[in-house]
Amino acid sequence: MEDLDVKVINGRIPVLLSAPHVYSHRRPSLTLSYKWGEEFTDTIVEELCLKSGAWGIIQAKETDYDPNWHKIKENPYKKVIKKVVGDKKFNKFIDIHGLNDENKYDFGIYYPSRFRRSIVLAEKMRKALDKGELAGVNVCIFRCPDDLQETLAEYVADELRIPSVQLEVARYIRESDELRNEFIKNLIPFLKV
Repeated sequence: MEDLDVKVINGRIPVLLSAPHVYSHRRPSLTLSYKWGEEFTDTIVEELCLKSGAWGIIQAKETDYDPNWHKIKENPYKKVIKKVVGDKKFNKFIDIHGLNDENKYDFGIYYPSRFRRSIVLAEKMRKALDKGELAGVNVCIFRCPDDLQETLAEYVADELRIPSVQLEVARYIRESDELRNEFIKNLIPFLKV
């Protein structure tokens, strides 16, 4: 199953991973400017899927919409997620993003506040990340802001009833082969539970 803008990786375990901002994308604004892509988020999802058996959805090219902002009516990425989920019983949705360089922490985990199982998922993920070479990293957990945006994590939790988080990864971790591989290694057992 593939949309022109979206690559789908078929999996074996009930976990769905997402990398919606690999390439430039357009957010609603008066200037209609593009937001830069978040490098290595596709690599992370592909490696996690390969090594864990999780399902994956990845932005395949530059788009004139934001997969994480626009509502499903005008969002092919969310439509593909809905199609992939179908009647499958996924137990986790993890939306992987690049962390803005202005932030002074290593990982940011955002959870939809109206879905208790997402809060539990965020806390378990925090513990999974803080191991091995990444022991002592600064992992911050935040509630998704109450604004007009419907993030993928909010959409999947609210509409598809799957525990969901948005995980933002610092650039220095994404760009380093060693740290990125350690991050992937830490998440694999977490995904399989």
